[in-house]
Amino acid sequence: MVKRYAGVSFRCSRKVYCFNIGALHLKTNDTVVVETDRGVNMGKVVVPPERAELPAGVDEDAVKKVLRKARDDDFEKLRENSAREIEASQVCRDMIKAHKLKMKLVQAEIMHDSNRVIFYFTAENRVDFRELVKELAHALHVRVEMRQIGIRDAAGMAGGVGICGRELCCAAFLSTFAPVTVKMAKEQNLALNPMKISGICGRLMCCLGYEYENYRNVEGRARARRSRSTEPESIKPEPYETERKPEIAAEKEPARAAGKVSEKKVEKKSEASASAEGKNKKGSRNAKGSNRAGSREKRKKEQS
Repeated sequence: MVKRYAGVSFRCSRKVYCFNIGALHLKTNDTVVVETDRGVNMGKVVVPPERAELPAGVDEDAVKKVLRKARDDDFEKLRENSAREIEASQVCRDMIKAHKLKMKLVQAEIMHDSNRVIFYFTAENRVDFRELVKELAHALHVRVEMRQIGIRDAAGMAGGVGICGRELCCAAFLSTFAPVTVKMAKEQNLALNPMKISGICGRLMCCLGYEYENYRNVEGRARARRSRSTEPESIKPEPYETERKPEIAAEKEPARAAGKVSEKKVEKKSEASASAEGKNKKGSRNAKGSNRAGSREKRKKEQS
């Protein structure tokens, strides 16, 4: 028989765990009672059997089973445990103050079979809570487990509304937290104001990574276009001559123009010299004519 699986998440965690459902017919958002390493607990189906697959490297025999769908008595038990969790949280906070431990309690979770209580807390450093666990076990008469979580997980457990006006992503659907950096905000041209890019947990908002890849791809294409537009055109064999010919012609034109000017000047000079020579010739002729007339008058006087 082919084994069938479903993805189940629990109240205090958005992480999805794979369970063997056997012959049960389950769908998304069904509440089920499952067997876990800590005991029997209630969870919700988030990945239906049609899409659920066994994770790689996980042994089929090591997968826990879904015992049944939640019944009315299971929901009644859940309400009782929720009321007991509030009392247990208050007792734990009082003892933390009494022991002066540098830790902050986030939430308490009582397993469905009521044989174990898990306290989730945040702390900047490691905390020695051995004496606290002994006193809590003696006061609550159950097995006590302390678990330190990160600030993002704490925000997901507490829930709330972000600056976008919607439920926090960590409380709604995020099962894992991807790294978020300031570079993502810079790439999206966002104002680097900590009040605007940080969530209620005090860390950078997880939604900065949703569209980061799209922005990076668009910016990369824009940079490629800019680089292509600024690159020098490749030298081709034919355009070299066609481009140089006008420059050579342009260089020769002034020489030709200068030649024409010099020719005009030479022509003007030749014309001036010709006119001067003509005047000289006329002057010499007039001078010769006057000499001949003077000699004729002398001859006439001598004869008379």
